[in-house]
Amino acid sequence: MKRFSVGLAVLAICALIASNAFAQANVGLRGIGLKAGIVDPEDVDATLGLGLIMDLGTFHPNFAFETNVGWWSTGEEAYGVSYDVTDVSFGGRTKYLFNTSNPSLVPFLGAGLGLHVLSASAETAPVYMGNTLIFPGYEVEDSEVRLGLDLGGGLKIDNGGQFAFVGEGWFSVVSDASHLSFMVGAIYMFGR
Repeated sequence: MKRFSVGLAVLAICALIASNAFAQANVGLRGIGLKAGIVDPEDVDATLGLGLIMDLGTFHPNFAFETNVGWWSTGEEAYGVSYDVTDVSFGGRTKYLFNTSNPSLVPFLGAGLGLHVLSASAETAPVYMGNTLIFPGYEVEDSEVRLGLDLGGGLKIDNGGQFAFVGEGWFSVVSDASHLSFMVGAIYMFGR
């Protein structure tokens, strides 16, 4: 009987803590926005990156959810060889929101996981000597889906208006395609 009472007391305490956390939760689609900036993939030149942000609210006053879709593409040509690399990512992130004396300025640190659809193509031009074909040229394409880890932080500017603004930096750890990105964006907030 004593074990039952202790188990019941533990269950009651857990329910109380969970109900308190649920009362502070504000989870749901709170806003949607666009972002743009510089992406610097390893072993290739920096390029333009674009993204879509979906603000999913908070599950605690200091923890927020977001999902994101990102895109970047880069390529080069040298010595008759050209290549292109493209990354389309789909992911989710959890952010820790720091309390400041100005509630409109919210610095954050975060981490998340994403699926990266990596596409690469390379092409060499045919080589002729006079009218004789020496090398016929070659073209190859490949696509893979890889899991990535996002680590980063930034600043959200939200003064309670229809739009919130964000500036952020993220390092995405992806096998053979890790990259650093710096982006700014605007989020249209619903229900304000």
